[in-house]
Amino acid sequence: MRNFLSLSLLSLLFLGWSCTEDEAATTVLVTEEVLYASGEQVRILGRLITNQAVTATDHGFYLSQEANFASPIIISLGAKSGAGRFIGETSGLQAQKNYFVKSFMNIGNGIEFGNTIELQTLAAGIESYSPTSGTPKQEIFIFGRNFTADTQVFFGEVEAQVLENLFESRLRVRIPELKGISSVAIRVQSQDQILTFPINFEYQTGSYVSLRQFPDQVRLVDNISFQLGNQFYVGLGSDRLFRFYEKILKYDPVTNKWTDSVFPGSSRSFGFATDNYLGGGIAQLSREPFVMNNSFWRITVGGYVRLKDLPFPSRESIAFELSNELYVLGGKEGNPRELRKHTALTDSWSSLSDSPLDLGSINPHFVYQNKLYVLGSDKVLYFFDPTSQRWNSISTYPGSVGQGYGFAQVIGSKVYFGGFKRENQVWEFNLETFNWVPKNPIPGSFQNITAASFVQDGFIYFMRQQDINLPGDFPLELFIFDPNGI
Repeated sequence: MRNFLSLSLLSLLFLGWSCTEDEAATTVLVTEEVLYASGEQVRILGRLITNQAVTATDHGFYLSQEANFASPIIISLGAKSGAGRFIGETSGLQAQKNYFVKSFMNIGNGIEFGNTIELQTLAAGIESYSPTSGTPKQEIFIFGRNFTADTQVFFGEVEAQVLENLFESRLRVRIPELKGISSVAIRVQSQDQILTFPINFEYQTGSYVSLRQFPDQVRLVDNISFQLGNQFYVGLGSDRLFRFYEKILKYDPVTNKWTDSVFPGSSRSFGFATDNYLGGGIAQLSREPFVMNNSFWRITVGGYVRLKDLPFPSRESIAFELSNELYVLGGKEGNPRELRKHTALTDSWSSLSDSPLDLGSINPHFVYQNKLYVLGSDKVLYFFDPTSQRWNSISTYPGSVGQGYGFAQVIGSKVYFGGFKRENQVWEFNLETFNWVPKNPIPGSFQNITAASFVQDGFIYFMRQQDINLPGDFPLELFIFDPNGI
């Protein structure tokens, strides 16, 4: 409409000029349109239309929140010669306010004004931020719109340093020091607007303390581990593949002591164990074809009770319990996708739905709300529902799985993955929101492998062993991991 008005005025002027050269000079000042408006900045287009040569000592625009232009903001563009368009801009306005604007010029007869138009400055808005987790002094970007120059950012109650406001739509911010809880809301304050992201920022946390070393000087590999109450059990397997390790030692986190649990069964490597069952593996340290150990044991508070031998070979299988029933999945003998269920009442086995890919002890697994979850070598997190007997996927692991054999331990509604062979990363996965958050990495050499892991009182206990190909004596170390530690 404003452009049409300008064209109409031009047409009239041209028409008048074409009629006679003796008519009086005509000069028109037009406030054409708002080219740009944000939270605090505006850019306005004006036009000087004339049929004579004129020189303005000053020209520009007046802005005010009052229609009578009381106490106006003056955009002075200085002198101007001849007709044509001009653009003025200013900043420092109040967001979400109505303004009146009119052009002005001074061609020797005092200040003259053009028509008045209205504009409204815009509200700030937030869209996203990246990354969603990090450590103090790192930088993040906050994306949105109409951020004013005085925009402040808070992590919880701690103000962050805004390093740069790019195009009023991207804030470069330095993460402040952590004070209090590690999960905090990011709040953006732009003039009198307060905007809060619905998903919290997660400070990268996780502390590690080295506890008592394994009492025997062995490089334990291919062992089993399980937890009975607040006692942790680690053993069997072999010492550097040279000789079997015949014991299962018990660790008490209260006394920080190891004792022998006196396992009466035969030695084995690559066996499986849950909190209530133990079995499978190989009976001789040799190359393929392996001699299998099919003995099968019940674990009780009073010791170990032998059951009927397994009716199938098991090497590097996943074992877990759902509703107090044992399941054995995959492995490196037979069908690597087969899922079997043990019925304790009849001491019998049945086959269930195959998994969607080859699985074994190389893949960390956990049980949550009576479902099995397994992290595949493709980094997809799969789950098995025993009620429907169906397999599905839920998410994709964002970190590195190294060469596998990591841990997966549940605390509340979160599961922690880490300790993979030749990898120090640890990640937290929220089983309610499906968000991944990196934790502080495991200290020490990356050339390690996890031998066992347990959960007690909100902490994860895990044992790391140096790669058997490294020369020297390296004790099997026990660590305690606090996911929220600083």
